[in-house]
Amino acid sequence: MNPPIESGADRIATLAGRPGRLIAASLKPGEQLTDRIEEICAEHGVRTAVIASVIGTISEVYLRNPRDTTTLPIRHEHEFADEIDTVVLRRSMEILSIQGNVTTLDGKLWAHCHGLFSEAGGSVRGGHVFRATIWSQGEVFLQELEDVDIDRAYDTEVTGLPQIRLRRG
Repeated sequence: MNPPIESGADRIATLAGRPGRLIAASLKPGEQLTDRIEEICAEHGVRTAVIASVIGTISEVYLRNPRDTTTLPIRHEHEFADEIDTVVLRRSMEILSIQGNVTTLDGKLWAHCHGLFSEAGGSVRGGHVFRATIWSQGEVFLQELEDVDIDRAYDTEVTGLPQIRLRRG
């Protein structure tokens, strides 16, 4: 079972840190975006970061969005879970924007990404990015956060999802 999130007075609602290093990375065709972001952070010793910018192209993406019938708490959020809508797009698409953050979940780095992608003809698709495969290139810029320690724990009572926990670093 996942540890519950802190509640009430034990939980810090806001916390100011300061920017650390800005890390730039070039992703190659066939690389898996979220895995690669986690690997880059590990290579540079980064535990908490803002995904400042990701642009490029993808050949495949798995997106998550809530269904009209989704209720809280969500008990199963993995790809193709009954409670959510998983959309798989297998075609070359432009990455218009990906933003998010890198924290830890169960002691492992976790890239939490939301993205917008354009198809041929200009239609835009988006959502929570489970995973995406780079088609021609990916340009990633990560902003390290210092003086804060942000991890995640499952909120089993309200949302069912991994929520951030803020601590002074």
